[in-house]
Amino acid sequence: MTLQLARQTLSIANHEIAVELPSSQDQVLEEAIQGAHSGTPDADPYWGLIWASAPKTAALILRQTWPSPLKALELGCGIGVVGIAALIAGHDVTFADHAPSAVRLAVANAALNGFTDMVGIVFDWKQPTRHQFDFILASDVLYDPAGHEPLLSTLQAMLSDHGVVWIGDPGRVHALRFAELAVRHGWCVESLNEFAQPDPTLAHMQFRLLVLQRSSALAAASG
Repeated sequence: MTLQLARQTLSIANHEIAVELPSSQDQVLEEAIQGAHSGTPDADPYWGLIWASAPKTAALILRQTWPSPLKALELGCGIGVVGIAALIAGHDVTFADHAPSAVRLAVANAALNGFTDMVGIVFDWKQPTRHQFDFILASDVLYDPAGHEPLLSTLQAMLSDHGVVWIGDPGRVHALRFAELAVRHGWCVESLNEFAQPDPTLAHMQFRLLVLQRSSALAAASG
């Protein structure tokens, strides 16, 4: 099935990001239905949307001062907005999703913004790869509690020892549950607002950026 695409230009933190996305969500739904029937991993009707937290997470990346480029991974990349922002910020980005169509489109959107020959990988969080990254990015991935344990397993497997994770969330109640679960699994979790200021309240339906690091790495750094 060939998706019909529409182009949009997003203005994020004084940068213009061009993206193509499915022109009709019905196409993605039909693709998901076909995938479910055939047993392929494309059975996801939501990857083709610009989710609420993606532009805000992208803006935080673009406003940050980065001392050096990082080997980065965008998890659940969808159409790739957050990963493209990381490319603009100078990082070396790999796009990842369990839906092959999402990875293909994210890589194509990176090329649309001048970043050619980018790498994409397809995998399920229940079966993470052995690749490791210094900076793992995601947005709007905490809506389903059933995915929290697999996500933490993926982060454990694919984040380098002293790496950092950024997860943008629009303020769903499940984000607080994820943060509590992450702490129980040995992660240090910090909550920032859209201005990158500490905001530990995790207010309902208010954007926050969850920043995760291994507690062992922070202990070693402070020692």
